[in-house]
Amino acid sequence: MAQRPRPLTPGESPLHYLGAELRHWRESRGLSQDALGARVFVSGDLLSRVEKAERLPTRELVEACDVTLGAGGSLLRIWPLIETYRQQSSNSDLHVDSSVQAVYEALAAGTMNLRVDEEGTMWADIGRRSFLVGGISAVLGARGVGPGRQASVVADAAAADDPFGFLTAVGGTWPDLKLSRPVPDFGVDWNALLPGGTSMMGSRALLQLHPARIEDGRAVMEVPDSRRLGEVLSRPERSLLVGAVEDGEQARYYVMDGRGARERGAGAGPLRGRSLAVPEAYLLDDLTYGILWAVANYDDGLQDDDQNLAETRADLSAYERLSSSAVSREAAPGLNAIAHMWLGSDFCARHILKALPDLPALPAFWTREQRGEEASAWLVFDHKYPYLRSTTSTLGGATPRTFCVPEDVVRTSPRHERILFFLAVALMEALGIRAQVTTDAAYEAVEGFVVAPNQEAIIANWVRGDGMWHVDVTSRSSVVREFTSVAQEVGAHSLIEARTAEGRLRALAGYLDLPWSWLVERCAALGVVGAAGLIQPRSRLLSTAGIDAACSYVGTFCVSS
Repeated sequence: MAQRPRPLTPGESPLHYLGAELRHWRESRGLSQDALGARVFVSGDLLSRVEKAERLPTRELVEACDVTLGAGGSLLRIWPLIETYRQQSSNSDLHVDSSVQAVYEALAAGTMNLRVDEEGTMWADIGRRSFLVGGISAVLGARGVGPGRQASVVADAAAADDPFGFLTAVGGTWPDLKLSRPVPDFGVDWNALLPGGTSMMGSRALLQLHPARIEDGRAVMEVPDSRRLGEVLSRPERSLLVGAVEDGEQARYYVMDGRGARERGAGAGPLRGRSLAVPEAYLLDDLTYGILWAVANYDDGLQDDDQNLAETRADLSAYERLSSSAVSREAAPGLNAIAHMWLGSDFCARHILKALPDLPALPAFWTREQRGEEASAWLVFDHKYPYLRSTTSTLGGATPRTFCVPEDVVRTSPRHERILFFLAVALMEALGIRAQVTTDAAYEAVEGFVVAPNQEAIIANWVRGDGMWHVDVTSRSSVVREFTSVAQEVGAHSLIEARTAEGRLRALAGYLDLPWSWLVERCAALGVVGAAGLIQPRSRLLSTAGIDAACSYVGTFCVSS
């Protein structure tokens, strides 16, 4: 076998050099591209493109191939040349690969499609061939394009890679949502990374876009290629189909869960010429984005720890026999923050329901949720909606539930989170619970409680606490007196006080800076079709029933709005 690596020949690009060396080592080991790909956890198609110098690999991939093929560092030693090449290809003052000439001419003729992969590298597709461009500045610099022409070329390139304007629209509305082009795409137009939060860890979804038209209250997506649709729907990850309606200056986008499409048979067989209909209620805006964001984040967190969560819940069941307990997160060290939230919420709900019938008087509730991330648990945790119904059934009368939401919390919360908070409160009002709000930050440290005034109190806290939960049942006068005073003082000066539920929700929407008429109209539409078609929870511990109930209730105010 010839000594490797051989020298870089004059005029040979580092990408071709690496590709030739990779092919040499792979073939010397008797491996196909698919076989090597399986060992280094990438597709054979990706390796094929690396070997043809059509794909810029990552350092991790080069290192993995080097180790797997037993190349003794021969491949990895080429990496510095790749790094230098990559830097030069984005510098307009340096020489660019000769393929740039063909790329520029194709761009001018309108026969090329530019795309950017997940690593920020630009590629040009001309017919069946792909060229590495590097940075767009390299193309402009190689042709000596002046400043006046640069802007239009960049705009043309962006339009070619974003035909429905989706990247521009979404990026401008939700800047924390990250979109990237997958290479190879396997039917996926965009990888979407939904942001996390204080406890949420972020979530990923695969997006496929189709042109759509509005017809009979639905956005009808045209699906000309059933094979490509099947590619994305057959993936185990969460997939979303997006219909783009371009009947005005700005496109509108309608979203449906890929699982729902799959259950209806989409992608299962010949689909050429077939259409998929999406309810108009699934228009992508702050309402639907907030639901997608919350459900996807909770879903991924709970699925990730599903078995451990079930085992931990069983291990902690001994605490149910105690009237008082404070359990730290160290009691479940292997679980993520979302799993901790669910355990705390579930335990507190069962603690309250067990102690509630013994309270000597109709109580007042105090709860600590302030932001949409926390409040959305009321809408999607499987035990929350039944818990609210059970409390109202047990008490048999209207009870107040108070929130402390200071102005700075509202000011720093994005609109979709404020909508989720609003819906959580609306769900309670739908069940006869009278919502109250104070903006006084002095009450932020008060634990969650249920108090029969001046007689007895139930402590149940899992939101922003030191541990997973703290629960107690107490008649201690100092504690009961403090909770009674807090409930009465805040209740007498509630920011959203009104005689009717509609009045209170109107006032809450105003405080949260949410347009009432828009909110009622959108909730009414979503309440009719339900949220499950927008996004279906995979976890058995989640449900969209609370979302549907809240939206349906808010929608009843349409007539009076």
